[in-house]
Amino acid sequence: ISFVLGPYIVFNTSIGKEIVGKSSDFYIFFIGLAFSFKSNMQSLFISEWVIYLSIFTILAVTGKEQVSKLLKEKRALIADPFSNNLMAAISIFSITVVIVLVVDWIQYNVGIETGNLPEMNPAELLCIISHAPLSEEIGFRLSLIGIFSIIFLRVWRKKISLIDYLIAPIPTLRSKLKDTEYDEKRVHAIFLPLILASGTIFGLAHIMPSSVWEVGKATEAAFAGIMLGIAYSYYNIGVAILIHWAFNYYSNTLYIFEENFVNIGLSNIMDTTIILLGSILILRIILANVILKNR
Repeated sequence: ISFVLGPYIVFNTSIGKEIVGKSSDFYIFFIGLAFSFKSNMQSLFISEWVIYLSIFTILAVTGKEQVSKLLKEKRALIADPFSNNLMAAISIFSITVVIVLVVDWIQYNVGIETGNLPEMNPAELLCIISHAPLSEEIGFRLSLIGIFSIIFLRVWRKKISLIDYLIAPIPTLRSKLKDTEYDEKRVHAIFLPLILASGTIFGLAHIMPSSVWEVGKATEAAFAGIMLGIAYSYYNIGVAILIHWAFNYYSNTLYIFEENFVNIGLSNIMDTTIILLGSILILRIILANVILKNR
């Protein structure tokens, strides 16, 4: 639904018509550094909307299982939630939402402020936050984790396509290297610090002097950044982008539509569903680890 609502808000509403022909400064990140460029808001929005839709479609048909096959065989509800790339994105997103909510609750109760998005035309806001998943996942995950892991692992010596590796680091190593060449402990030892560093830098980037956020946002963004780093490293850049997209575009599109047009109550239903799913998955992971340890 949010895929349809986004273009509707930006192009076919009164608030969307207010930004016709309007340009704004946007940013591309590389190794955590920001590089600005100016673009027409609506043009950039629809271009990136097509990219997100393409990523969504590709993820649905990649991974160990295809979503269409699971639905056809009526196994969608009992299948491994991480067996398909789209399902993995939804699962990691749900888990991350629960983690961020817990962090936010703790910070709120100890008086740490998070801040709010600036007041502006909702269609303009949607264009701005829709750009972030692409630029920030390239800048904080692909370039930080991907490029530095290439250096530490000396990937160029392993006769692996660097493009394939940058898209899906650990899956590429697992599929391209022989069992005798793939050292799982070493891979984890290299990726874990990079994931933590990427998440930390991502968190700090949210409270730079030019940012509208308060200090509490750094913690939330850092935890989210770590989860995005896991998604990128152990799945692919598309999964990380889609999770980030879900935080920015998916959620806010529903909120903007209901606040400015028709309150259909869908955002509350979806929020509850996501929190329940995330909680169930966290419990499932904990129980699975307990069972494995007791064997």
